[in-house]
Order: sequence, then structure tokens, then C-alpha cells
Amino acid sequence: MKKIYAIHVPPKKNHARRGKTFKNEELLLLVLYFIKINPTHGYGIIKSIENYSMGGYVPSAGVIYPNLTMLEDLGHTQIQHIGENRKKFFITALGEKHLAEKKFDIETILEKLKALVSEKNPVRNPEIYYALENLKIIVKIKMRNESINNEDIEKIIQTIQEATHRINDI
Repeated sequence: MKKIYAIHVPPKKNHARRGKTFKNEELLLLVLYFIKINPTHGYGIIKSIENYSMGGYVPSAGVIYPNLTMLEDLGHTQIQHIGENRKKFFITALGEKHLAEKKFDIETILEKLKALVSEKNPVRNPEIYYALENLKIIVKIKMRNESINNEDIEKIIQTIQEATHRINDI
């Protein structure tokens, strides 16, 4: 009688890749949004996204730089050369218009980033964190508004100082 031997096959390793965090269009919008808030160089955009997501999402340079090139090709950004090898990206009027048209999409993408924060780095009081982030964003937008007058600037400063004192008293 012929002996039958079992062949041991080691279990397959699970090399399942994590899916993309953002679709290409979402990432383009996210990068454009952060350029609007803070015109900067590529690494600055990476750090802005990382800081906003509290480390929940850190895009690689290999993801960001091709998107910056695409945004420039689309006419949504323009470049100012600062230094020998550094470029600062600014949003154009066409980019502003595109963001305005995609406002709902931007809000959805930012919510996705917020979900990554709570998933990867839970915050004890995320509502406070996001309230502060929203304040920072709106103040930065107001600071870049060329038509803002001195009276409005004083109102913004006074409001922030009042909020600071009230929070300190809690």
C-alpha cells in the first residue's frame, strides 16, 4: 500500500494594501484648499495637512508634488520662486472659483481628515480642537483678504482677545 503524506503549505502572508486615503480629485482639492489657507512650498503643504489631521494623514512628497504640478497646469495655482530650489504656491482666481464650486466636496474631505484624527490619534475633546482649527482657518482667510479695513481688523483682534480671556476664566 502506498503511503500518502500530507504536504504542509504555510499560510499565505496577508499583504493586503491599505486602500488610498483620498481619491485623486479629493487630494487635488485638499492641496488647493491648504494653498488657499497658507500659500507655501510643497513641504509646507505636507506639514499643514499633517498638522490639521494631527498625524492621521501625512501625504508623501511623491503624492504632493505631482498634484502641485497638476494644479499649476490647470491654472489653479501659480508659483513664486523663493531661493534657488524653492517654490511658493499661491491660489489663482481660477483656483478660488474651482474651490467655491466644490465647497461641499471640500467639507466632505475635511470631515474625512477629522475622522482619521479620531481613528488614529483620539483627542479627549475633539470638538474643542476643531472649533480652534476652524477659528484659525477663518482668521487666516480674513488676514489674506486685501479689502479688509482697519476697523474690521481691530474687531477681529478684539474678538479673539475677548475669547481668550473668557476661556482662561473657565
